[in-house]
Amino acid sequence: MTRVLVSTVRRGTPPIAASGHLYVIELEDRRVIRRSAIIEPAYRLLDTQPRGGMRGSKGVSVLPDQIAIANSSIVFRFNPQWEFLGLNTHRVCSYIHDILAFPDCLWAASAGTDMVVQFDAAGNLARHVYLREPSPALEALDWTPPLLIDQDAIHLGGIDFRDPSTYEDIAFDNAHVNSLAALPNGDLLVSLGLIIDQDFAALVSGKPWLMRKGLWPYVLATNRGVGKILKARINDSDSAPIVRPATARSAVVRITPEGERRLVFELPDMTTPSHSLLVLPDETAIYLNSSASEVIRFEPYSGEILSSAKLPEGFLRGSTLLADHLLLVGSQNQLVTFDLNSQSVVTSFQFSEDPVESVYDVKALPPQYALPPESFPDHIGRATGCSSPEELIRVFDPTAFAPR
Repeated sequence: MTRVLVSTVRRGTPPIAASGHLYVIELEDRRVIRRSAIIEPAYRLLDTQPRGGMRGSKGVSVLPDQIAIANSSIVFRFNPQWEFLGLNTHRVCSYIHDILAFPDCLWAASAGTDMVVQFDAAGNLARHVYLREPSPALEALDWTPPLLIDQDAIHLGGIDFRDPSTYEDIAFDNAHVNSLAALPNGDLLVSLGLIIDQDFAALVSGKPWLMRKGLWPYVLATNRGVGKILKARINDSDSAPIVRPATARSAVVRITPEGERRLVFELPDMTTPSHSLLVLPDETAIYLNSSASEVIRFEPYSGEILSSAKLPEGFLRGSTLLADHLLLVGSQNQLVTFDLNSQSVVTSFQFSEDPVESVYDVKALPPQYALPPESFPDHIGRATGCSSPEELIRVFDPTAFAPR
């Protein structure tokens, strides 16, 4: 029986409501056998974004003897019996998205600071790559963003980027670094999910002001009226515009162990971030163009796009390989099995009745793993004596990973 672990985000949920879950699903029976309450991110009450933002359960990474699960501000690590081993957190690592665990370290994509960061086995910040720094990758993208974080701020803390009240997030999140995957030679593939240029930045930064003034519903209604005239697809549960006055780009960058950064390829005319890098056994890779509901397979050294297939419309995010050629992809509140050989959908399964719940990540759960606890807040609270995510940060930051 194939079991998968699915992390989810519930969009638009108020601060007092659950913002996501962790599911265990038996694929052959299409059966949810566990839905666990997650630990909400620290400082979530301060998050004003109407859609994803800090909400939900984020990246999952599985090793034979350890599993790591992230929310927006903390990565939690457990053994196969779900005993708490420790956690990773740091002021410069915020709006965590995908994570990548190794036996001796863990990488996290920090969308809030346009970085990927590496924690060592003791929970210390061992390394970082600031994707805004000048490189051949940025030259190829013709993108010269300002450098807003210096080395002292990274290593000494400076701004606590986990707390959105301490900075303007639109200024620091201009590449939306949201996914990473490892190649056999040690290189990292990194997703710059949404590279914001000047016009798109103006669009994004203007929305909070319109919302505070109560004008956003009128803008959205007008925009959707135009969308209907143009016969654009409209999702009634969505709070985003249909017709966008500006677009952005997505890109995949390859980083060598020495830190050299090269552009693999870019995707123009993006309206939402692209997601979920996955390296396949044949050393090709998968990238999800969420704007176009498209599965892209590419060669990570040359950047050649080998295939591109559009799935039935839905917001694609989260992927894992089930067999040599079968890919499991998250599409809003569904799991879609996609045949890489025939470039076609084999099956789809709606695992949640909640229209605002959406897959974030999906990973195979090895047979040696027990079912996770029904409530992670209760489970972590008993293990640490901490009653809130803010207290966890105070207790564990910055040497968070040492087992207790």
